[in-house]
Amino acid sequence: MSNKFEGSKGDVPIVLVHGTCGNSEDWSQLLSVVSPKRTVIRPDYGKRFRDQGPSKAPTLTDFVLGVTAELDSLGVERFDLFGASLGAAIAVSIAAENPEKVNSVVLQSGFSFGGDNRLTLLFDLWRHLAKTDRVAFTKLILATGFTHHFLAAFDQPTVEAIIKGFVDSSDWSMIDEAIRVDMSVDIRDAATQIKAPTLVITAKHDQIVPPDYSEALAQLIPQASRSELDCGHLTFLERPSELAAALLEFFEAHHQSFTR
Repeated sequence: MSNKFEGSKGDVPIVLVHGTCGNSEDWSQLLSVVSPKRTVIRPDYGKRFRDQGPSKAPTLTDFVLGVTAELDSLGVERFDLFGASLGAAIAVSIAAENPEKVNSVVLQSGFSFGGDNRLTLLFDLWRHLAKTDRVAFTKLILATGFTHHFLAAFDQPTVEAIIKGFVDSSDWSMIDEAIRVDMSVDIRDAATQIKAPTLVITAKHDQIVPPDYSEALAQLIPQASRSELDCGHLTFLERPSELAAALLEFFEAHHQSFTR
């Protein structure tokens, strides 16, 4: 489903923007904490591009429009915004371009420039494996996306079932397009234009987007706050309750009512 609009409390909904390999279902574990207190919207920013057909490769702007068009269709005038990984780049762009709509922002494991040597190597490897060996791609995401303590809690049949489920259910053409967008990300100027209160969350053991990338992004954003979670890149799976609590605490601290 492209549209996820849950909860009824709070006059400013929370918009959750997923990362490269994700979709709107990524946030399911956060909802038990967030949706009883606030309305949650989970856009599928790739849907708008898919519906237009494969005439061109998407850009970051296309994904931004995928989110904002969905919010417009729901009649959302103002919102709190959370983005993880590639979703953080999308969120930065939305916040910079729509200061009258974005109440406050939380960014987790974000990066401002996808063209540096390390990220280029990683994204090139992702694209290669996504085309040639999807099982290997999924194993790489698991091995680098979680801490070893988290993975150690699963037995081998469970890990194999997770890999098979991801390989079988993923939209691989969309993942390839999203990785290409990762490589083109350059939000260094947009980050300096954010006017909304912003929290940048780093994942202490992140091997995909190491913490120094989030710190570099935070340095670009005027008066950005910092926070850290003791987990890997895939925080929404490894520490969903802690992530949800951090979002709610920051958004509530900067809550502003508005008139529809």
